[in-house]
Amino acid sequence: MTPSKQPASKQPASQRQADRALCSIRVAETLGLQVRVVASAMRTAGVSEPLTLAQAKSWQAMTVEPPAWMIALLVDAATRRSRREHHAQQRAGDEEHRMLLVADKVQRRLLAGQHIRGADAMHIATDLAFRAQKELCRGARPEDLFALDLAALRWAGVDPHDRNTWFLIG
Repeated sequence: MTPSKQPASKQPASQRQADRALCSIRVAETLGLQVRVVASAMRTAGVSEPLTLAQAKSWQAMTVEPPAWMIALLVDAATRRSRREHHAQQRAGDEEHRMLLVADKVQRRLLAGQHIRGADAMHIATDLAFRAQKELCRGARPEDLFALDLAALRWAGVDPHDRNTWFLIG
């Protein structure tokens, strides 16, 4: 394993100290990179002068063109960041799709008078019942509610005609 591939905690203290002599933590944070990665790239490129904060800021702001070894590091970091964001968006989309399927199943089960199982399904059914009861509290008549609202209220044990069963008081 090369020094740049080792986790910082596995590197000897002398190696971490040598890395920080080339690239301080503050400089690495400004660049959005790890000290050991920058130091390894510097050694590979034959750079022995420590980086300054001014250099890092000018490279990050692109007011001065960074050397080729730094461009490669910045491109790699941007690529990884983009992939992480893409995967996060993909996971969010998958979760949203899953919840839409659960909501559809809950609605069908409520309308059919079937049992609701699972934490997500219970949450959705409870939310539907709560919203329907809020409509009753606002003055809606039971006849004004949709079939799904009435089914959710029945599931929650609420009789829209009997205020004693309401858990919200209007």
